[in-house]
Amino acid sequence: MILDKFLKRKENQDDIRKMSYRRVGISLGATWSWGVSMIATMAFMYTYGIIPALVWVLGNILAMPLFGYVKVKIRGFEKWINFIPLILFSLFIAVMAVIMNMQALLIGLGGGHDVASFHFLDNSYSVSSIIFLSLTILLFIYKYGLRGNVLSDLGYYCLQIFAVVLLAVSSVIISNFTINPNSQLITEAGIKWVFPLGLLGIITGVFTDPMMWQRFEQKENQIKLSLWGGFWFGLYMIFVVLTGLFFKPTLFLGILLLIVIFALAVSTIGSAIDAMQYLTKKIGIGKAMGLIIALIAIITWPYLMELGMAKIWNIYAGYRWKVVTGMIVISLLGQYVIKKEYKEKIVSFMKKIKLFCKYE
Repeated sequence: MILDKFLKRKENQDDIRKMSYRRVGISLGATWSWGVSMIATMAFMYTYGIIPALVWVLGNILAMPLFGYVKVKIRGFEKWINFIPLILFSLFIAVMAVIMNMQALLIGLGGGHDVASFHFLDNSYSVSSIIFLSLTILLFIYKYGLRGNVLSDLGYYCLQIFAVVLLAVSSVIISNFTINPNSQLITEAGIKWVFPLGLLGIITGVFTDPMMWQRFEQKENQIKLSLWGGFWFGLYMIFVVLTGLFFKPTLFLGILLLIVIFALAVSTIGSAIDAMQYLTKKIGIGKAMGLIIALIAIITWPYLMELGMAKIWNIYAGYRWKVVTGMIVISLLGQYVIKKEYKEKIVSFMKKIKLFCKYE
């Protein structure tokens, strides 16, 4: 009886339509941050150079406002989330979000290949702790859904912004205003990476991110929502850049880094798990299947963690920008080039072969 009461879920737990744009914008900022944003910015600075990393950061900040603008200005673009191949690709993105944020937690707890941090736990204890935490988040999302996720994001965002400001200021002071010697302005690898992968790989990220679609589709003024999300995320990234420039692995900074990563990763893992339910419901296989896929992602992570953050991120970023570019080009052709009668025939054919789960 106690277990049944604990697992019982309210009917409206995925409804955020009455929440303010500011509140949902904070959730977008927290969700889009990922534990990856802190670690990847630092890893890219050390691997590719400061300038390529700053280009990546700029693309990160512009991504959400661009998404809101495209969704409003390109007619029919919002229907892409009902295109089954894109749903499956977005499901892959959500799985990668879980894996990458678990990887970020590993770096915070026990160090990693990309960024030197204080080793709080041995690797084996770190891995088991992260898996346990991820399973706890899965249960929380099952019970409280998107509403619980958005409401809890306020607390996570406050924690991440407080810790990252303290981390940035402390990094500058501890380093005696000396930029990390591991950082160069630009490297040869950075020149090859920054375009298209560095810029387009991230600026197109929102377009295939189901966590974004899930929130945006419940709010009427999507440009306003995108600007709120971009503002809260951009505010956070200013201090991430400062941290990356001056960070040195000390116990105090390691604790602050762990707090930031914890807030980021827990928020995004929860959002990704809920997004999996959102997608599996769309294609008619039920929300429970989303939880099963999330469980598989959690169990799979230990087999990928040796790759390091930068390599895991590059696995899907290289494909993502190509998919999104195709979506935008096809949408523009549909809006300005293809005649209405031909467009109707194409849509009718896609319905017939069940490429769209819904098209209104």
